[in-house]
Amino acid sequence: MSEDFSGVSLRDKTAIVTGSGLGAEIAVTLAKRGANVVVNYVSEGSKKRAEEVVNQINNLGREAVIVQASVSDIDQIQPIVDAALKLSKNGKIDILVHNAAQGLEANLIDTTVDFYNQHFDCNVRGPILLTKAALPHIPRGGRIVFISSAAARLGVGGQTVYAATKAANEALCRTWAKELGHTYGVTVNNVNPGPIATDQWFNSDEQFLKDMQPLIDSTPAAPRVGEVSDVAPLVAFLCTDDARWVTGSSLSASGGLIQF
Repeated sequence: MSEDFSGVSLRDKTAIVTGSGLGAEIAVTLAKRGANVVVNYVSEGSKKRAEEVVNQINNLGREAVIVQASVSDIDQIQPIVDAALKLSKNGKIDILVHNAAQGLEANLIDTTVDFYNQHFDCNVRGPILLTKAALPHIPRGGRIVFISSAAARLGVGGQTVYAATKAANEALCRTWAKELGHTYGVTVNNVNPGPIATDQWFNSDEQFLKDMQPLIDSTPAAPRVGEVSDVAPLVAFLCTDDARWVTGSSLSASGGLIQF
C-alpha cells in the first residue's frame, strides 16, 4: 500500500506568521510542509533572527519574505497583507497565524492604562484588524490559528492583563469559527501552549522563573519547560486539509497543565 500524506501537505500555500519567538519555529515548520511564508518582525533586535528564518526557508526550497511591522500599530497592518499578496502565486492568503504578543508581568495593583493598552493593542486589536484586512484574500479552505496561552485558564499571579488578552483570543476563535465557516469556508482554531523556552522565557526575571518551577515540575507529560518544537507541529496540523473538520477549538499544547 502506498503512503499518502497529501492531507497534511501545505505545498504552495501562502502563510502569514506574526511575531518572533515561537513564530520563527512555526514559520519554518510550515515551510517544511511546503508553504511559502511571510516572516514578521518588529524591532531591530529581532531582525537578524528573522533573516535567519528566511534563509532557512529558502534553503528548504520554499519562498519567504520579511516584513518589519507591528500589529499594535494600525498603520502597519496593511503592509503585512501586501507582503503576503506579493509572495502569493495566486493572489490568495491561505494561512494566518496570530503569534505576535506582548506578555509582560504586572500585578493588578501595578497595572496602568498604558500597560493595558500595550497588551490589548497587540494581542487583541492587532489580530482583529489583521484578519479583517486579510479576509478578502483568504480562500475557502483557509486557516486562521491563534497562539493563545495556558495563562488564559491557569490563573497565574501577575498575569491580570496578559491572561485576559489570551482569553479574548479564545473568544475570538469561537466567534469567528461561526462567522467565517459557512460564509467564507475558513476554519479558526486556537493553540494554548504552557511555558515555552523562548527568548521571552529566558529573559524573565529570576523570581518569576523561581515561582514557575513548581508548575514546571508538575507538568504531566514531563517535568520540563516546553520547547518550540513541541508546539509548532500542532499549529501546522491545524493549517492542513486533514484538520478541515476542526474549528472553534482550543488545543492544549501545555504538556497536560491544562486539559479541556
